[in-house]
Amino acid sequence: MSVSIEVMNKNMIDRQLKPVGVNDKLILDAFKSIPRELFVDIDKKSIAYHEGDMEIKEGRWLLSAGLIGRLISSVSISKEDVILEIGSCTGYATAILEKLSSLVVGIEKDYNLRNDANNILAKIGADSALIVDGDHMLGNIKSAPYDKIFIFGSVKSIPDELFNQLADHGKIVCGIKGQNNDKSYGKAVVFKKNRGIVSSSSIFNANIPAMFGFDNEDVFEF
Repeated sequence: MSVSIEVMNKNMIDRQLKPVGVNDKLILDAFKSIPRELFVDIDKKSIAYHEGDMEIKEGRWLLSAGLIGRLISSVSISKEDVILEIGSCTGYATAILEKLSSLVVGIEKDYNLRNDANNILAKIGADSALIVDGDHMLGNIKSAPYDKIFIFGSVKSIPDELFNQLADHGKIVCGIKGQNNDKSYGKAVVFKKNRGIVSSSSIFNANIPAMFGFDNEDVFEF
């Protein structure tokens, strides 16, 4: 007998989110309210709630709920926050963030992913989220400054353009690749901007798939 979507969603929350320390009720409610199965191809709907990252297309990933939850939980988000999300892919994390903030602007270079994601966001009533075309490394200056910038993937480094779009006391959350791009040495990192000065802190070790569009080596590294 097949397991219902409701049961799979509950199992995801109880077995993937809570055990890794994601216990904020607002965040858990956001995950509960967003139908993850809408954000994957029809042939993958039956495994949409399984633990683990899912490759949507070559080099593009939908991270596990546990990993997305841990990254979101690493900073405090208010309903007044304006958020930039880099590399929105199918828009699942965008939808979660929309429930927690005032506005989410997503950047997605891939036309098909962007178009499908916006259609899904409209379908579920995520009216305070919009995914636009753009270079993942350049962000979106039009809606800056941002209180939070999320990159749900690992990068070698953060371009100055993204720090320039960050509000004072704003934070960037992302994965940072390990030495020689060995994922086993990767980590999740929070960068904080305070009066123009940026500091960083590692929050946990994680094997986070690389974020598309960050192959340029000629940027400042931390």
